[in-house]
Amino acid sequence: MKPQTWPLFVVAPPGLEAPLAAELGALTEGAVKIEEGGVRLQGDLLDAAAICLWSRCAARTLLIVGDEIPAPSLQQLHASVQGLPWRTFLHPGQPLTVKATVKEAQFKRADAVEHHVLVAVEEALRKAPRQDGPRRWELPTVELRVRVRGKKATVSIDVGGGLLHKRGYRQNLARAPLRENLAASVLLAAGWQPGVPLADPMCGSGTFTIEAACWAGERAPGFDHPMPILKAPNFPTAKWKEIVSEARSAAKVPVGSFYAADRDAGAVRATRENATRAGVVESLRIDNRSLGDPINPPLDAKPGLVVINPPWGLRVAENVSLAPLYHKLGAALNKQFAGWRLAAICPDPALAGRLGRGLEEITRFETGGIQVGLWVGKLGRGGGGGGGGGTGAARGRLLMTSSGAAPQANAAPRAKC
Repeated sequence: MKPQTWPLFVVAPPGLEAPLAAELGALTEGAVKIEEGGVRLQGDLLDAAAICLWSRCAARTLLIVGDEIPAPSLQQLHASVQGLPWRTFLHPGQPLTVKATVKEAQFKRADAVEHHVLVAVEEALRKAPRQDGPRRWELPTVELRVRVRGKKATVSIDVGGGLLHKRGYRQNLARAPLRENLAASVLLAAGWQPGVPLADPMCGSGTFTIEAACWAGERAPGFDHPMPILKAPNFPTAKWKEIVSEARSAAKVPVGSFYAADRDAGAVRATRENATRAGVVESLRIDNRSLGDPINPPLDAKPGLVVINPPWGLRVAENVSLAPLYHKLGAALNKQFAGWRLAAICPDPALAGRLGRGLEEITRFETGGIQVGLWVGKLGRGGGGGGGGGTGAARGRLLMTSSGAAPQANAAPRAKC
């Protein structure tokens, strides 16, 4: 008998839904659909947990218990929630928290929604037939997510126990760090694959190169996620232990060229310590050098991908002019990495245009509350002299297709979840 499946919604950084969809399509070998803010698919409890274990791009994984249930009033919402199959996922007395958002509804207060949902779930669990199970203090806290829009509500369980970008290795941070799942999404969106040389000459905390090395080494990013779903009454614990054991056995020494450099000694130290915790420091070359300095000894690698997250906008003092800096960056990149492809994060087309000619903005996403663009193109075309933006010809290439289906993209395949 096949296990019951449920709608899953895997949250992506807005604007980076397509890389996540490509990754999930490879992980699950099933149909995925891009929606605003994430990717929807169908899966059982084991699939949901496996996504938390293996996805590098996901921000959060939600299992939808009630999809578009009637909620014209708080009383009807209460009744609708109470009728959902909570005993499949939760134990009586299990600690719960509720997070709600409300839009276009007759009732406006999110705290009232949270109260009604919490009480309704607790009532439903008390009414269920009693079964032997863990005691309350042995159970993890489960977060429920409620989205009310108009007269409908969607109620979900946070499968992974919180944000999934936390891998456990990044304890030392440089200024304005990029979240790990954002870095992985950028790499996938830019077309990087294991085996392709990667260089980050402004590495900060080393997130790009560490994520790439972990990917190349098939190291599952989610071993440290709390995953309260593992304590669900009918969760297949024995099968899960097999999956985790296989994931640990799959990890290998990353093969490839991974170059990280920064002019700041503190950033270099942070990169080295983070890479050590991630178990990939021996696979990285880490230099303390400015971008304009010669790379000595030269990189022993064929052309690959250069990825940078240079200073921009609100990340630096408002009175600092960035145009001269970007001009110098472009000149240095095009000289030292001629023939390589560039992926650069930048919110301003004029600044991005100074990094190289013909750069194209393939998508926009949010980091640190700021909308930025991902600009890609080939180096060695006389960059560093222009003042205009890229052509923008590829703008929207990674956005939702008209059918909502995931566009084709490169992804890191794994065994079926």
